[in-house]
Amino acid sequence: MYTVKIGKYLLFCLLWSLQCAASENDTTEIYPDIESTPLPLLYPQGRIVNGNSASDGQFPYQVSLRYNGYHTCGGSIISANYVVTAAHCVKSLSPSRLTIRAGSRLVNSNGQIVGISKVTTNPSFRGTGNDIALLKLSSPLKLNDKVKAIPLARKDPPSGAAVVVSGWGRLGRCSRRTPKVLQYTTFTALTKEQCRRRLFWVSPTVLCLAHPFGKGACNGDSGGPAVYKNELVGVANYVVGGCASDLPDGYASVAYHYNWLKKNSDL
Repeated sequence: MYTVKIGKYLLFCLLWSLQCAASENDTTEIYPDIESTPLPLLYPQGRIVNGNSASDGQFPYQVSLRYNGYHTCGGSIISANYVVTAAHCVKSLSPSRLTIRAGSRLVNSNGQIVGISKVTTNPSFRGTGNDIALLKLSSPLKLNDKVKAIPLARKDPPSGAAVVVSGWGRLGRCSRRTPKVLQYTTFTALTKEQCRRRLFWVSPTVLCLAHPFGKGACNGDSGGPAVYKNELVGVANYVVGGCASDLPDGYASVAYHYNWLKKNSDL
């Protein structure tokens, strides 16, 4: 297993280098573990690769999580007082240095800026399992047409379901350009068994979402929402084989963590 993993890594590094050198003269991050790569924190690199620009108010539950004023991750409003995001986005960070921007499709302007008073990460968070956290806001959001809470799903979407994901960040795997406007696209839900056939192993806490090569989540999309039938079904966690590969992306299953989310928030 270890040998196969290293072989995959070396091949991926070669292909990544060739692709980025051919596309543009840019420096690119090489992922240390291509079987389960958390979407890195503190770099404005995340976006939905090859997505569409959101219209004003289209995703009223989406927030930009910010560290020292800079976008680092996504998040979803679940009440006027709470936002859900990925644990690896906030673990070991001081709440006093975190804020959210809500109610704007623009990453750096408009909307409401609110501080964070408390960070609660899932106590079972390890690696790619249970990668989910709650942020208690320092003051309630003013809910309106552009700032709304999204209901939590009690069950995962069925196999083949179209799931909408959204986020901000780089315009491609090898690009330095970042969009000002929120991006979105549609992924396809997989069952645990379907996902295991693609990835050999997947945590029971994870929802797998498939997409074609050239689309997918990327660095900085971490913590962002996956939505099916107007319910939050997933929280962006990690990519496999690099951003926009043809392998499924991993999202924390909201259904799996439903009771924990209810217990630790005001829902």
